[in-house]
Amino acid sequence: MGDEARNFPTHPALMGEKVFLKPAVPDDIIDAHFWLTQSDPDSIFPFISRLVSPTEAAEIFRHKDKTDMDLTLMIVKKADEEPVGVLSTSNFNPLNRSVEINLLIDPQKRHKGLGEDALKAFSKYLFLQRGLNKIYAQVGSFNMPATKLFNSAGFKKDGTLRQNHFYKGEFHDTFVYSLLRFELDW
Repeated sequence: MGDEARNFPTHPALMGEKVFLKPAVPDDIIDAHFWLTQSDPDSIFPFISRLVSPTEAAEIFRHKDKTDMDLTLMIVKKADEEPVGVLSTSNFNPLNRSVEINLLIDPQKRHKGLGEDALKAFSKYLFLQRGLNKIYAQVGSFNMPATKLFNSAGFKKDGTLRQNHFYKGEFHDTFVYSLLRFELDW
């Protein structure tokens, strides 16, 4: 076992260049809740999100029924082991071996390559360790940083869900981005 694997509390496949991913615990959800409220939740979700306190969010997470593919992982910087984001899965389809991924980075830590590094590590893990064929994400057409991030991580734009996201008094399109296992080239 290499020194790097010994130094970080996670599966070796969840190691990126700048970050590592580790399973989230309820206390981590308090950080994620703060990042979400600082990020304008309506810009992230194309539905009305329930207003809850950080403590309620942690309790909801604690009591949520989870399956093997319900993953919530904290993104942690290797340099100082500071949590900087969260990645999760939803909408697992066992027949098609596909899953939707959701990403949130601390607004103070964005534009530093941490999200791209985390996406690549998570994608590799989902394909090589979990046997998935496709991972995908939905992004509001107005969210240019997210569209740039998914493009830079190798995701392809599959299509557009027209007027799927009501935000700031207007309907916006939602872009669907995906990455297929055979496209993994890093």
